Amino acid sequence: MGSVAGRVGGVFVQTEDAPEVFTDEAAAPDLSLTRYTISDSAKRYWDKNLPVTVKVNGEVQFSGYQLEHCGGVVVFDEAKDGDDVVLISGSALVVEQHGGFFNWSAELGMETPETTTFMSNGWKEYISSVKEYSASAESYWGDEEFFSRLGQEVIIALYIDTTASKTRYEGYGIISSDGIETAADDVVNDSIEIQGVGPLYYREG
Repeated sequence: MGSVAGRVGGVFVQTEDAPEVFTDEAAAPDLSLTRYTISDSAKRYWDKNLPVTVKVNGEVQFSGYQLEHCGGVVVFDEAKDGDDVVLISGSALVVEQHGGFFNWSAELGMETPETTTFMSNGWKEYISSVKEYSASAESYWGDEEFFSRLGQEVIIALYIDTTASKTRYEGYGIISSDGIETAADDVVNDSIEIQGVGPLYYREG
């Protein structure tokens, strides 16, 4: 287990709008050429209950990759060629921020898979992969929608850097409703507890 801490967090919830179906959206790779993120930032939260189709150079891929629905990322088992074209089809949730919290800390169940490539100049490289997490915060705020979603699954963003890079950990989680009783839009100094649902992902931008 590891731990991280930060000053600001966000709570994002799915609106009542139906998921937006998208077809053959472009995806951009990282330097390892294994992680491809959908380019349209408005389509980066995929419905976990609906299919996602991945194409490489026009051919549908049936295996050899994993999906990160929270963030819109396809992670291939092996690096692609630099000129490969990856296209994604699926359904994107429409989400809005309805709450937040301050001075958070999180306990992370982490693995460090190797991501060494030919660009690593002989050095082994690793990326943190958080398989489970729980978090707490000293104070929080929310509107009526936030309070109506207590005890339900929402998207949690744990910001490490609130500048333009927006470095953060991001994933699905459930906020405990125990002891949370207050008027909407007030900042409350009571602590809250967050239980992660599935993996937590490191994001930038």
